[in-house]
Amino acid sequence: MATEEHKYLANIIKSTHATLREDAQNYGPEIAWKLHVTRKDVLQKYASSMQKLATTYWTESNLNSKNVILCRVEWIISQCKEYFLNGGRQEYNRREDDIRRKMSINCVEAEFSINSNVRNEEMLMSEHFDDTLRKSIRKIILLDVGSCYNPFENLNMFEVTAIDLNGIPDKVLCCDFLNVQIGKEKIFSNNKQQILQLAENSYDVVVFSLFLEYLPCPKQRYICCKKAYDLLQFCGILFIISPDSKHINANAKFIKSWRYVLSKLGFMRIKYEKLRHIHCMIFRKCAFKHVALRWANLQTLSENDILYQTCNAIYIPQDFRNVSSEVKQDEKKEYNADEKTSMFNELPFNGT
Repeated sequence: MATEEHKYLANIIKSTHATLREDAQNYGPEIAWKLHVTRKDVLQKYASSMQKLATTYWTESNLNSKNVILCRVEWIISQCKEYFLNGGRQEYNRREDDIRRKMSINCVEAEFSINSNVRNEEMLMSEHFDDTLRKSIRKIILLDVGSCYNPFENLNMFEVTAIDLNGIPDKVLCCDFLNVQIGKEKIFSNNKQQILQLAENSYDVVVFSLFLEYLPCPKQRYICCKKAYDLLQFCGILFIISPDSKHINANAKFIKSWRYVLSKLGFMRIKYEKLRHIHCMIFRKCAFKHVALRWANLQTLSENDILYQTCNAIYIPQDFRNVSSEVKQDEKKEYNADEKTSMFNELPFNGT
């Protein structure tokens, strides 16, 4: 049975998301976001509630395909070990290079027109092959976006930059990722508690855990994915963890559209797992962008499907629902048995 504290914390999360989305409908997403980042008291309460929910109520509700209990943080850690320390990156390097060579054989002329930077990418790929041992013994450079409480800080395998709208001194740096600048180097505020600019091509891992759904419009989600691409090194990986307590096929069309849009950016999806309450995805920044594009170009799409009418939008089910009607229904609804055990019903990726 859900405790009163659990209900209270969950309602804080729900109301924060509802207010942001309602403002986006009323004033437009840009103005809504500007208003949102100025509400420091709301951001503080949201962060505290998320930390309490994550560390107290969300630690034992996800089973993987082998019926092993996992939380989202544990899943990310295990996948990083597999990719960086247990040969995963080398395997995908070989796989990507194999696909590239087959594409070149099948379409020799296209090889010269696909990308003017192919020779540079080949050199970078070669460096990744030759440099694997050296990179495997250093720390994995990780950017945790929307970190809340920096769950990766005590792990020796990572060098972590944790950012959120609400900073925590010496733990989480204040940063509006949607609007932060990307340049040649990382730039801090004078007090070192805020990031003003992030360095391009400097991270092995970018983590979006329960982050994209926070943003009120499809274009803002795409902007953040594009920034992740620019911040990652070649062959680096982007984690996207999205809440969904429904069965695996309920929102499959949205998950496929994400894969399509990210393929157009230059990402290849290398891992997907649906745990009980979350979608867990890993996207690799390909050294050869046309290898990533290959999957998108092979898809047969409906011209009338709004999910694919533009390549600069990431949609979630809530984009097609009315906020005010949701709030009214939520006010009338009581916590049923499923809600009491579900760890992510308070987050905005449940329902169609």
